Amino acid sequence: MAVIAVIAFIAAGGLSGLLLTDNPFYKRKDLASIPLERIVALVFICYSVLMAAPVAIAGKGISEFKPWARTFGMLIAAINMLNFPIGTAIGAYTVWAMSDETAEFLFENRPPNA
Repeated sequence: MAVIAVIAFIAAGGLSGLLLTDNPFYKRKDLASIPLERIVALVFICYSVLMAAPVAIAGKGISEFKPWARTFGMLIAAINMLNFPIGTAIGAYTVWAMSDETAEFLFENRPPNA
């Protein structure tokens, strides 16, 4: 999602292109007249980029079977369920897989080469 958000940000012309502050055909002096769809796009881009870091941290911790990563991964998966439909499916699967008793056993008895 972060990669798609960065591509959308670049395609929109950066911050000034997204907020239409440097458009020569649409001159204005205040930011209060920004179209609503541009503000929603900016919020979505910021949310996607900011959520990429916790997802990467949780993924790294889960791949190394760190004890904190299981709970953190389930929390981040629950938050990412708001990204319908892909985030919902991946988040539901992650919560289901991390709450399974075999995952609990793996995180309590960490493999020696992990």
